[in-house]
Amino acid sequence: RCDAAVACGSWAVALSWGWLLAALLTGRPYTPATGPAAVLIALAVAALFAAHGLGFAALRLTGAPYERARRLVGRTGHPWQSFALTGALLAWLPLWAGSALPLAGRAADPATLALLVPALLVVTPPLVAVQAWTWYAFRHRVTGPSYL
Repeated sequence: RCDAAVACGSWAVALSWGWLLAALLTGRPYTPATGPAAVLIALAVAALFAAHGLGFAALRLTGAPYERARRLVGRTGHPWQSFALTGALLAWLPLWAGSALPLAGRAADPATLALLVPALLVVTPPLVAVQAWTWYAFRHRVTGPSYL
């Protein structure tokens, strides 16, 4: 039941990101997106999240789960290709949605920027370092259960 709850919650988050993207692309970020286009965008974003997860599984797993992920994500090329492509698309989507908004709505107040820029300069290097260490520490394929 816990696995089912996690899976349902993950699909709900992926669909809600798609729904938010649909609202941004219509230029009305403060009103819910409606209509078939919103449903299509939400489903497409959820499918992109699923493909990205399959690419990651193909990189990290072994045995039957690896074979299933490779079969679903495709056998052409190296597993990194699918993972990199979906990652690039996921990085591009918010930029595309942000460009659909008017410039005045995207610009922050100078006082806000005066607070955020120094904070980002302090916080970003440790975040990047921790992420790099995590990828390095867990770079090998998963061969069995590990709860540590």
